[in-house]
Amino acid sequence: MPDTTAANPDRVFIHMRSSFIICALFLCFCVSCKNNNVTEAIPKGPVNITLDLNLLDYQHLLVPGGFTYVEGGVKGVLIIHDYDDNWYAFERTCAWQPLNACSKIWVDTQSIQLKCGEYASGGFQPCCESRYLFGGLPLKGPAAGSLARYNISRSGNLLYVYN
Repeated sequence: MPDTTAANPDRVFIHMRSSFIICALFLCFCVSCKNNNVTEAIPKGPVNITLDLNLLDYQHLLVPGGFTYVEGGVKGVLIIHDYDDNWYAFERTCAWQPLNACSKIWVDTQSIQLKCGEYASGGFQPCCESRYLFGGLPLKGPAAGSLARYNISRSGNLLYVYN
């Protein structure tokens, strides 16, 4: 059977043009689709906190695994001394739908994870099923992004949290 494409260059051009148009339409469709897993920007507020680890209120932070909640930012700041001896300071706003009133980060001491929700009616009420590692990375649930971090540094027994 003879090669009909070699005999008809217009047919090749029409076929290539049709393929290009189909690919372009498919690409436009993919780009325009809304991805429900995309998280909103996590709001961060001004933070300039100094903690004296010599004070009784903060001495538990000297031990890896210690954490505390402090005022600042938008919904508060969570300071963690992780088990790997790293220090973290997070905005207490969940990465999944951060503008929801219930979207607040708490430490789950039983699972050694961070969870999203609020304490009401004598117990914890989850806002979503998002869970995070102590380093702020998402572990499970709808949150695809990490928690918003603030800068943290230590000089002797003074801990500085800032942005």
